[in-house]
Amino acid sequence: MPPALRLGVSGAAYLRPLTWGLEQEPELFHLHHDVPAKLAYEMTEHTGALQCAFLSPIDYARHGGTFRIVPGLCVASAVPTDTICLYIKPGVRNVGRLAVDIRVTSEIILAKIILMERFPNLPSDHESTRFVPMMPDLAAMLQKGDAALISHVGPPLPAAGEAFRVDLVQEWSDLTGLPYVHGVWVTQEGLFSPNHLEALGAAKRKGLAEQDAIALQLANEGFGSRESCRSYIGAFSYDLGDRERQALEEFIQYAFFYGVLPDAPELNFLEPLPEP
Repeated sequence: MPPALRLGVSGAAYLRPLTWGLEQEPELFHLHHDVPAKLAYEMTEHTGALQCAFLSPIDYARHGGTFRIVPGLCVASAVPTDTICLYIKPGVRNVGRLAVDIRVTSEIILAKIILMERFPNLPSDHESTRFVPMMPDLAAMLQKGDAALISHVGPPLPAAGEAFRVDLVQEWSDLTGLPYVHGVWVTQEGLFSPNHLEALGAAKRKGLAEQDAIALQLANEGFGSRESCRSYIGAFSYDLGDRERQALEEFIQYAFFYGVLPDAPELNFLEPLPEP
């Protein structure tokens, strides 16, 4: 049997239904935990540290020629969950400096898109908004910037004080009429067997069937009450269907339009290795 694949995951609470029970598949996967911004780098040929990871849309798009999306699985949302929040200081008319959560990638691009498309009066009149990477400390970020972007790993939220909070997922949904895809499983061609695909699919089915148990685990880890955790994870969807594919394509097109990507790669899906 070939060695188990190293599977990169973040600590986001919304990801738990996709990973539920994967620890019981040691012959197929070894879970590796890191912040989202590092997972894509650890997937590249320069390190080879990971063979599969849950990546954001922009991290996939930057390596679209070599990465492959595992079909049928994602995390998406179309209702407010306060997962990706923009906090704007009272009285701010122009966001010249935006303090951004250093742990994430696509969320920063999402903030850029929403600022330009939904709040065109907020970006600086004189120059492009300057991004200031920081650790996610809201008070410190608002001292450094006119606004702050934080990607919350789950409930509960920090107190926003007098800052105006904008749920960027809701803004994206209002802008496009589509859900926001937080991430997808990504690998490289020639690594996945049908058993690997089935294990990821089985983990999702198990996770969706046992959301109460997941909520209890999250509550025990300090994410809030069991009820709030159950409500939180229930607000996300986990199937990569037509609307989610369209949402991924739309996000990539926006990123290309605003100069984040040199081109707009197609969505390339994994073809698993044949049975031996």
